[in-house]
Amino acid sequence: MLNLKTLLESNTHEVIPFSIRYKINERSKFDNYFVSPIDDEDTYYFKEQKWSFRSFYKTLERNFYSKEVENNLSRLIEDTKPDFAIVLLYLRKLSPSVIVTLNNKKIPFLVRLSDYGMICASHNLFRGGAVCELCTTGKLFNSVKYKCVHDSYGASLVNYAATKYHLHKGYFNLINRFVSPSKFLIQKMVNSGWPKEKFSHLPSFAFVPENISYKKNPNQIIYSGRLEYIKGVHHLLQAVKILSETHNIRVRLKLAGNGNEKYILELKNYCSKNNLSEVEFMGNLNKQELFKHIQESVFSVIPSLCYDNLPNSALESLSLGTPLIGTNHGCFPELVKEKDTGILFEPGNADDLAVKMKFLLDNPKLCSEMSNRSVTYIKENHSPEKHYYALMSVIEKIKSVA
Repeated sequence: MLNLKTLLESNTHEVIPFSIRYKINERSKFDNYFVSPIDDEDTYYFKEQKWSFRSFYKTLERNFYSKEVENNLSRLIEDTKPDFAIVLLYLRKLSPSVIVTLNNKKIPFLVRLSDYGMICASHNLFRGGAVCELCTTGKLFNSVKYKCVHDSYGASLVNYAATKYHLHKGYFNLINRFVSPSKFLIQKMVNSGWPKEKFSHLPSFAFVPENISYKKNPNQIIYSGRLEYIKGVHHLLQAVKILSETHNIRVRLKLAGNGNEKYILELKNYCSKNNLSEVEFMGNLNKQELFKHIQESVFSVIPSLCYDNLPNSALESLSLGTPLIGTNHGCFPELVKEKDTGILFEPGNADDLAVKMKFLLDNPKLCSEMSNRSVTYIKENHSPEKHYYALMSVIEKIKSVA
């Protein structure tokens, strides 16, 4: 969101944000239009909420339809008179009152799909350690049966009832255009019954630094992102173990990011039990620190078990001249050009991942060539300029029929 705001402002647009009041927000002259959080201004995630009558009521309201959101957004529109709206996230934290209000105020808009939340209660098409697409066939009650929302029957039932309510009211029919960073997500939506003509492919963009260092630390690799089971980091550790024990190759693996504390503890215990002393848990880093570690790495690895939707970490890696090893599903076959910008491996297969990692470590000349081609690929396909003109083209088409 903030990258897009910067891009639009650099092209002389005024950006009028509308969001929830949180203490970590960037300050804006439009803060007084923002809506109250479900709990308090320090709590961003449902799992961290302190349950009270107020938070319970607001959770229900934001799942079904929020009058507070409708009133505040209406006031913002009346006071600023925007030409167009880009909706990034609204389900469960703001509610469909966002799209209803935009429609009522005759503001043309598009909705960006960041995940699979329109067709999956867990947002990631993943359940019980594997990909799950049961609800995509319209059998939404499976999400209650399997407690797909926060592993809770209650939360899952609320989400199911809210989705049924939204469908009954026809809220989603008000959306004339979705944009998605990956073609894969669009295909999943179409397979679930959504009309193909409602979608536009709009890949995310990455800024390429002016001065990129191509100096790599031998045998250093990196993963950056959330440390959660669905991201498959445990398979990356297994592959590191295979390289050490089977091929006598010791890699320095840097893990950048935070996530599920229990899962992180399991990863650290695995490292201790298997003498993986060169695995470094760095936690969340600022951009400057993160980019330095990415640039110094021979390649990055994203071993996701779930279907990723063009994560920023993948684009950042390629934009910094660091090739990518990614799973052969989700968005990665669109992004990773074999032995050109990276290599694909079989999801969940640590042995295959170890083979691919060994291949790149054994071929430093190829890795160097891939570093140069990765930067070129980002400049040609994921530049801010290309994204801006593609976005403006979609916006003009929507406005012409509004």
